[in-house]
Amino acid sequence: MFQRLSDRLRPTDPADRDAGLSLVEVIVALLVFTVITTGSIIAVGTVLSMTSDNRSRVVAANLASQAIDKARGAADVFLVTNASTTQELNGTTFTVKRTASWVTTGGVDSQCATPGQSGNGSLFFKRVNVSVTWTGQRTSTTPVRADTILAPVSKINDPSTGTILISVLDQTGAGSAGVVVTIATASLTGNTASALSADSSPDPTDTDGCSFATKVQPGTYTVTLSRADGTPYRDRDQAADPVQTVVVSAGDTASALFSYAAADTYRPTYATNYSGQALLPTDLTTTYLSSDGRRYVAPTRVTDQYLFPTATGYQVFAGTYAPTGAAGGSCLSPDPASWPATADGKTGKRQAIAVPDPLSSKTAAAPVPMGVVTLNVGNGDRTIRAISTLGQNGDPGCAIGQTLNFTRTGNGTTATVALPYGTWFVKSGPTTSSLKDVTIGTLIGSLLGVLKPSASTSNTVVVDPRTAP
Repeated sequence: MFQRLSDRLRPTDPADRDAGLSLVEVIVALLVFTVITTGSIIAVGTVLSMTSDNRSRVVAANLASQAIDKARGAADVFLVTNASTTQELNGTTFTVKRTASWVTTGGVDSQCATPGQSGNGSLFFKRVNVSVTWTGQRTSTTPVRADTILAPVSKINDPSTGTILISVLDQTGAGSAGVVVTIATASLTGNTASALSADSSPDPTDTDGCSFATKVQPGTYTVTLSRADGTPYRDRDQAADPVQTVVVSAGDTASALFSYAAADTYRPTYATNYSGQALLPTDLTTTYLSSDGRRYVAPTRVTDQYLFPTATGYQVFAGTYAPTGAAGGSCLSPDPASWPATADGKTGKRQAIAVPDPLSSKTAAAPVPMGVVTLNVGNGDRTIRAISTLGQNGDPGCAIGQTLNFTRTGNGTTATVALPYGTWFVKSGPTTSSLKDVTIGTLIGSLLGVLKPSASTSNTVVVDPRTAP
């Protein structure tokens, strides 16, 4: 039943001795050899990888130690901020990442802002964490880490004063550096605040977008941001120099959090859907609507409109657009999408969203379609006034009301003017004190609008954005 090994290796029959191995036996032998060889190669590769990883880990530990020593050697603890550096050694690139945050006496751990306006305690010490990674690092290998805490060389707080922490972030959530922070006492009756001394006044924001005012007397203060270099910056409400009010308590910290970034440039061009010459209102407002629903109404026409940067751009309307439920009342007429479909299926369509081109200095062209109408006016009329009125012919209406003024420089008995979408009551006259009703002359159709007079009065025109379905 069992064959002796010697019989197998040296058969008794001389003829069998020359027979060799079968094909199956050769394949099995090659398979066994392949498995053993592959395992050996993997084992050798693993050993080499682990050896390289261990060598890199030793270097990373030294780099982490150096980063900690550098932080400890800083002359001013406020200068120790988040940072990330790379260094190449022996063909391996190491990334040293440092994070720093303040810890308050109330136990709050924060980079430069606290979650609450009070009850946070005063600044106590700064926690510093260093993490080092490297190229070729094994997935099972954790980064090398080192930690320390830094205490201010001199006391920065006392029980009778407070601290203001300022955090300024851009549209990506990264810190906005180099922003000038001005803190002044608020104009309030009974305010106990006092002007900050030179030592207490905050420096421009650091690379984390942080700034600090220490030893601030209790009271109410205003915190204002600006740029010393004149670079156009805006916050999410499109303020060039945003302001916040903070209340400082003794032995506590107060925070002012801002979103503030280098603005994108939008260049509006009006009545772009009309190829001729039309008068524009001297006091035309323009509405910019962001994708998150934030609305900004620019009070005047400008060549370059600076807006808080957003990758999705802005929807632009001629006139004052206010959605339903807006404070002060709604004004839906300027938005073509707010107009209901007509009986024959015509609908209003918004102009394409204006999006800045990152390759052209963050600038976006912003075409602003309008309706154009020719009016019969007096030969010497220099002023034309359009007043929004009750919506007609499907106009969704403008509850807040708008008044637009035009100035003529030439003579003639007709005037061609551009109007935002909506229903308008029109007057003209030699001066603003001698205006009279005008009649609607030739109605000029446009790419995005159909103009028509109201059925009730001859001096009322409906600028209708609804086009063919």
